[in-house]
Amino acid sequence: MELTALLSPNLPEGERRLTAFGLSTELIHTALRPGLSRAANRSSLALRSTPGTDIYHESMLQLHQILSPSGWRLVYVEQQPRLVHPEGLISLTIASGQNVAHPDRRRKPRTRRKGKSTRASLAAPNAQMPALFDIPATAITQYLTSAVADSPLWLLVHERTERGLNLELSRPMDMTESGIVTDWKDRIIIDFLDLDGDLSVFDHPEDGSIDVAVQPL
Repeated sequence: MELTALLSPNLPEGERRLTAFGLSTELIHTALRPGLSRAANRSSLALRSTPGTDIYHESMLQLHQILSPSGWRLVYVEQQPRLVHPEGLISLTIASGQNVAHPDRRRKPRTRRKGKSTRASLAAPNAQMPALFDIPATAITQYLTSAVADSPLWLLVHERTERGLNLELSRPMDMTESGIVTDWKDRIIIDFLDLDGDLSVFDHPEDGSIDVAVQPL
């Protein structure tokens, strides 16, 4: 995958970096568009938290369906779902935030509160996560434990606007006592996902025949 990026010198830097992970702006936009459409089409009778839930759950499903054929696996770490790259280059999950992809790079994203799974995976020297994997040592859990432990956690951070989503794929480095990620080791800014035109077709997924295995950790 890194070779693919090297063979595409005309791609913007962010796109080359996504390609090295087996991702792309188009892939991410495709995965997030159905949830964004559903959120935008909610009536005022819906709970205020519903649009955010639409984006999170639908986008994780779409990403899993798109990436699973390439060998990505969905695992749970302390109830946090993560998609793990087949070669362990990265594990990712979706998070909402503020100041996402802000043109002033000094204004860093701030997420909503995250849990101990994110804290244990912060990109800091000697970060440890011993308590996360006190589970029976079966072959599959040993494999998944190793894969997740060796895969840096990145967050696909989004911020909803009236027009669409601000997006970036970023690696958390520090968080407050209350669990808000405020600093980042690395950031890849992703093009804005524009809510342009009628996307209601995405509100009615097909027959749901895609059945992708989920392995709990």
